[in-house]
Amino acid sequence: MEALCHSQTRAREAEEAAKKAYAEKEHIVTLIFKQASQLFAYKQWLQLLQLETLCSQIKNKDQPISSLFPAALPWMSYEGKISRKRKQKISNAKQERQVNAKCDITTYAVAFALGLSLVGAGLLLGWTMGWMLPRS
Repeated sequence: MEALCHSQTRAREAEEAAKKAYAEKEHIVTLIFKQASQLFAYKQWLQLLQLETLCSQIKNKDQPISSLFPAALPWMSYEGKISRKRKQKISNAKQERQVNAKCDITTYAVAFALGLSLVGAGLLLGWTMGWMLPRS
């Protein structure tokens, strides 16, 4: 009888500890989500400030556009000229994308049709099995 009393006491203590640990976990998750949302807001704010700075620099026109963001416009270093090889690579890449887009569309269409057929077969099987099973 005494052992049973001790085991019940230990079980209650373990249950309280589990409740306390769950509450701490929920608190930590809440703090993490709060910090993540604040970090996202700060990131958005920083991007907005960068855009405002870029806009004001463009409005002032003190500097050429290529010096405002040199990493974004690597071709401006060639004084606006695109070589013949570069043009050919660009046209080849466009053609490949068009061919790949057609292949992707057919692949997605086949996958969609296969998915619908599997869903239909599952519904048919479920319906027929439902008629066979006794109602409770």
